[in-house]
Amino acid sequence: MIRTLGAPDAVAYNALLTRGVRQHPDTLRIAEADIDERPFETNASSEAVTFAAVTDDGTLIGTVAVERERGRVKRRHVAWLLRMYVPLEAAGRGVGRALLLRGIEHARSLPGVEKLNLTVAAHNARAVALYEGQGFREFSREEDAFRDPTPRTELSMCLRL
Repeated sequence: MIRTLGAPDAVAYNALLTRGVRQHPDTLRIAEADIDERPFETNASSEAVTFAAVTDDGTLIGTVAVERERGRVKRRHVAWLLRMYVPLEAAGRGVGRALLLRGIEHARSLPGVEKLNLTVAAHNARAVALYEGQGFREFSREEDAFRDPTPRTELSMCLRL
């Protein structure tokens, strides 16, 4: 089941992301110290929402956030897909695809949003294929975008809504 997270889910959400950055420092650009210093909020608003795939017992087995660009009038037509993560034990079961489709659906429901952007580690072939399969196209490639400590290349991808 995919559900919208709220404020009471913040601890579990940040714990899942922390686990992800420990297991996959080469694919997630955030670090454990980033989460410790400034944990992510899970309060849904008209500008941002976080979704989670959950098991019957309420365990989070994947997450994705969608945030509309803020602060610049000329960028209000853009939303971002952020912090997509599915733990290894849930991989290959359609969790990532379900989260991605829910994120796209939400972005399409935002008035005036015409495109959905994301970033992904270039060497994460499975994620890149998932995104391309839903119509995302690369529009930028940044060498040495983050380090784990190895320099990693990151792709910026876009889906026209």
